[in-house]
Amino acid sequence: MIQLRWRWILISLLVCWFTLVAYPSWGRSPFSPIEQRATVEMDGKVLFEIRGIVGFPASERAEVINTKLEQLLQTHLKYGLPLPKYSIDRNNEQSTLSFNDTYLLTVTPVDVRGERTTEAQARRYAAWILSGIETAQYERTAKYLREAVFVMLGVLLVAIGLHVGVNKGVELSEHYFRVLIDSESCQFRHLQIPDQLLHRLMKLGRLGLLLGLWYAVGYYLTDLFPWLRRSRYWLFDLVFQSLTDPVFILNENSYSLLDLLTLIALTVGLWFGVRSLTRLFRNRVLAFTDTDRAVQDVLGVLVQSLLMFLGLLIILQIWGLNVSSLTIIASVLGVGIGFGLQNIANNLISGLIITFERHVQVGDFVEVANLMGTVEQVGARSTQILTLDRVSIIVPNSRFLETEVINWSHGNPVSRLRLPVGVSYDCDPEQVRSVLLNTAKLHPDVMVEPPPHVLFKGFGESSLDFELLVWMREPRQQFNLKSDLYFRLERALRYYKMEIPYPQRDLRLRSTHLDRVVEQLQKGKENPQLENSAPLELTDTALEYLVQRMQEEEGVEIKDRWYRGNFYPGVFVAAEAVDWWMRELKLKQVQAVELGQVLCDRQIIHHAFQDIPFQDSYDFYRFYAD
Repeated sequence: MIQLRWRWILISLLVCWFTLVAYPSWGRSPFSPIEQRATVEMDGKVLFEIRGIVGFPASERAEVINTKLEQLLQTHLKYGLPLPKYSIDRNNEQSTLSFNDTYLLTVTPVDVRGERTTEAQARRYAAWILSGIETAQYERTAKYLREAVFVMLGVLLVAIGLHVGVNKGVELSEHYFRVLIDSESCQFRHLQIPDQLLHRLMKLGRLGLLLGLWYAVGYYLTDLFPWLRRSRYWLFDLVFQSLTDPVFILNENSYSLLDLLTLIALTVGLWFGVRSLTRLFRNRVLAFTDTDRAVQDVLGVLVQSLLMFLGLLIILQIWGLNVSSLTIIASVLGVGIGFGLQNIANNLISGLIITFERHVQVGDFVEVANLMGTVEQVGARSTQILTLDRVSIIVPNSRFLETEVINWSHGNPVSRLRLPVGVSYDCDPEQVRSVLLNTAKLHPDVMVEPPPHVLFKGFGESSLDFELLVWMREPRQQFNLKSDLYFRLERALRYYKMEIPYPQRDLRLRSTHLDRVVEQLQKGKENPQLENSAPLELTDTALEYLVQRMQEEEGVEIKDRWYRGNFYPGVFVAAEAVDWWMRELKLKQVQAVELGQVLCDRQIIHHAFQDIPFQDSYDFYRFYAD
């Protein structure tokens, strides 16, 4: 792995070096017109190059010459004229080249190569132009076209054969490399290259070979025919012009799309190089120190950010951009980004504080903002916590500084657990204390020192309130320990016949004349009379007799009913029950409704599908016994 990282570093450095060599003019002012070059072509073939002169850029100059040459060529091809005659007129240090007394170009000293004169250079231009015209005339003959077609077919057959050979060769090479790498004598065996990686590398190599093969075939075939060659030249020239034409001007320097692509390529190369250097720094430097893993991660991020920042400054300076001119823009953007990224910056700074103070570390059992779990990772911006439900939660680092954090593992992990216990008033408090302590001491996860302790908290409404305090070593198991202790306490209290009470309420209902009416009904009177006597308590016997009368044939009508497509078995209507109570018990409407609510409170009757107070309505009710 280290060798692979060194290879990535080497590749990144080579890319940067090649880019600087390919663009040696970076960091200087834009090219002057004299330094620019442009090509003069005929029928898609480059004849020669010319340079720009003051006030006349090379591209415009070449465009004028190419237009005149195109007119000259088309005239000779159309009428089948012989090769044109040229003339050269010398004027001081310049020479004028003309064909058939038509001006073509002026050769200046900037066009001369070596120690030639402008006149000699003009003669060379004329010879290249005449050769181009002669070649163009020959390539349009029938003989040449027949030969070109045969050559094209032969090249295509050879290319198809090479295509098949490349596919077979790559398959055999992949098998051979796999056998070679797996052999004991191979020096690269320790790299343990996966089969999938080797297969992808071979596919990438095959793709490169096939692309190169068909590009060469296409380039050669388009060079055989003039019209294809002219189209190819036009397409390449369009792409080149699109890449090299200035897109914007900054600090009096013009930048093209090619410059932007190169900047992006350099930035990507810098990114891979910095990442490789950072990994090497972590594995070769920080790994041999005694610093914590979280501190190593933070230092790695800081080193990576610093190297990336310095690398970008160097690239921009080499690119020709004055970095100092961007200070105002950077200041404005910094203020805007500062407001937008305030929370991110807060979390990053909080991460640094947490890492260096080390109050929260990987492996600690913490509780923060109603979250409880084990710290899995402390990152630069957030902390990953694994809850007791095995769910990973990402918590921003600022939460650890803004809210109270319970770190059960910080310092001494020993902590105390509180278990409230309530027993009946009939129990002996001393015996309860003894049972609680013995049960806690017998548990293997309860520490002997400090010993368990029992507190008598007070007298509750329904119980004597105690609290059992035990100490444990593993905070992560506090819920399991608490549950296990409650199971054991319940068995122990049941064994010693100590009741665990629950809240109780005694309901006493006083209803005017109701019990007297029930008594008269029990004696067989058909029309019981109400009396203005003192209120009597409604006994359980009276209620049982009343419920029995309601369920008889002459009682309330109880049957299965349908309502709005829903089926309700064994129900009666509240309004019919109120009428029955008023008729049989001689109650008023308000008293009958109160009686219905009493039956609901005593859990004798209940509403068919919801929990509402009893009313004189058409709601359905049924008996609990049904």
